[in-house]
Amino acid sequence: MDAFLELFSFQGRANRGWYFWHQFLDGFVIVGLVMMLLVMGVVSGNMALILPAIGVMIGGIVAGLAITVKRLHDIGRPGWHVLGFLVPLYNFYLGLVLLFKPGTDGPNGYGQDPLAPPPRMDYLEG
Repeated sequence: MDAFLELFSFQGRANRGWYFWHQFLDGFVIVGLVMMLLVMGVVSGNMALILPAIGVMIGGIVAGLAITVKRLHDIGRPGWHVLGFLVPLYNFYLGLVLLFKPGTDGPNGYGQDPLAPPPRMDYLEG
């Protein structure tokens, strides 16, 4: 359950690969689920299926914002820089920065380096 809730956390950092795959796969999942629910609702005449579709869209937006904020944290920027996506042309630049700029090496003010190896646990061995 913790891994699922991590999707909606705005704390920590996310590297380029994690960011790309989340945006890519989350987009497919959200679009697929929303389309399925809407088609089922229209075909069956049950408009109550629109409510879960709205819930999936809201959940997807929050998860997308969370991973974007984590990626901003990885390059040393505060999360409120996500508002830059509202500015035309700058949003294209910011998207490219998030996809291609490497994160800061080592820990920064937002957490540990996501690419750093996990700490050794020698005390668990023999």
